[in-house]
Amino acid sequence: MSRFRRLTMAVWDCYPETPPYGGRYSNIMPHLTVAQLTDEQQADQVVCEFTRASQGRFANHATAREIALMDTLAGIWQVRTIFALS
Repeated sequence: MSRFRRLTMAVWDCYPETPPYGGRYSNIMPHLTVAQLTDEQQADQVVCEFTRASQGRFANHATAREIALMDTLAGIWQVRTIFALS
């Protein structure tokens, strides 16, 4: 099991009423959210724009130094706490 998945599962153990991603996905994997769409028809356009704008600018790997625990209880994403990683 990956470090990210183990960490996600440990947080879930602390907050069992809030499964990762609201329980929508069975496969938990690290990711970068670049857009949240209200209209799925925008997806192709966002993919094209992001691919063009990011050409050669992103590494294939990264090291996380901290993790933000966020929620949308107020209707917008809010950081609740930050966990430093060693």
